Amino acid sequence: MRKLILLLTIVYSTVLFSQNDFAAYFHKQDSIFQLNTGKLYPAFSVVSLEGKRITEKELTGKVTIINFWFQYCEPCVAEFDALNDLYLKFKDNAAFRFISFTSDSSDESKESVEKYKLAFPVCPVSQQECYRLNMNQGFPTTIIIDKAGRMAFLKSGGNTEKDNVLQQITNYEQKIKSLLEIQQ
Repeated sequence: MRKLILLLTIVYSTVLFSQNDFAAYFHKQDSIFQLNTGKLYPAFSVVSLEGKRITEKELTGKVTIINFWFQYCEPCVAEFDALNDLYLKFKDNAAFRFISFTSDSSDESKESVEKYKLAFPVCPVSQQECYRLNMNQGFPTTIIIDKAGRMAFLKSGGNTEKDNVLQQITNYEQKIKSLLEIQQ
């Protein structure tokens, strides 16, 4: 089943990026962001690999970054080191929260946590739940929620080039600082 999902993702990406009209794709991404900006993040209740139950209610009053990934997604894996650094930079701030959702099984998720030394909380959920919570976007997707529990940022898609990944994570950091009202 996972191989089928991976194959479909590759075929979809190939078809999407083989088109000459890249502007239409990025306009679609901007439209998705604009449609969701300011909306309350959907209700959820998950259990992290550490056995801690997390719900959307716990996000109120915190700036939260939510990242969606799976272990066979190269752009997802390419973000891990920079996301770890981002998590470690803010984890002691009581007004900050980081959650990652993966469509991988618990065993596969634990494998990834060990292999990539992931420090941030990982919550395995079904593929359906991942798509519901990431606004039907692909992988990786990152959503930043403001202190009121509303979506302030959505980025779908990734890159495997280190400089591009670092630039994207720097953009997340700036958005988080802005929402936390930390002086730049």
